Amino acid sequence: MKKFRFIIDIAMTILFIILMGYYVTDNKVHEILGTITFVLFIIHNVLNIKWYKSIFKGKHSFQRTFHIIINLLLFVAMLGMMISGIMISANVFDFLNIPTTMFGRKLHMISTSWGFVLMAIHVGLHITALMNKLNAKMKNSTFEYVYYFVLLLLAGFGIYSFINLRMWQDMFLLNDFKFFDYDQSPILYYLKLLSVLILIALIIYIIFSVVRKVKNKKLKDEEEK
Repeated sequence: MKKFRFIIDIAMTILFIILMGYYVTDNKVHEILGTITFVLFIIHNVLNIKWYKSIFKGKHSFQRTFHIIINLLLFVAMLGMMISGIMISANVFDFLNIPTTMFGRKLHMISTSWGFVLMAIHVGLHITALMNKLNAKMKNSTFEYVYYFVLLLLAGFGIYSFINLRMWQDMFLLNDFKFFDYDQSPILYYLKLLSVLILIALIIYIIFSVVRKVKNKKLKDEEEK
């Protein structure tokens, strides 16, 4: 079940990134992939129903509270994407005869952009074990400095990409429409998106690594008193 859940999560992440490149696929393919993502989203939530039931149970540390808030905001963003996607559909859901409105387009743009950022934060909250293993493996190894250089390179490219893609404009509805550089290579565009995701995930990982170290130090100091 854990493997199946992991496959669903990876598939959703990949599809989400593909869907962000609307100009790469035609509208029909975009809508079909969006519908598949919606189905995977439903499956994902059904598989994690126990998590929703446990939200108000047990102690709520800073990390757990932050985790809950991000998950719920991501849930809202995904719903916004799906609802607005149906509202502006010209192929898959055109049989519903819902007139396309500016509200539907803006809702799709803001929920998609925020959904991407929240997904990246969500990833950052789940890569602790992976990053700890990588850090331990690379520490004092031949490739230690290469490893950190690659991480810095990815982070730097992520900052550049976030600015270059003008993602904040979509997040805060500074434009009425989503603008794409149609002359840009699709591969480069997806690399930019991936680098932004990695940047945000790394920032979240670093923040909570520091929080854990501070917490552990406090506990150690209290034990020594």
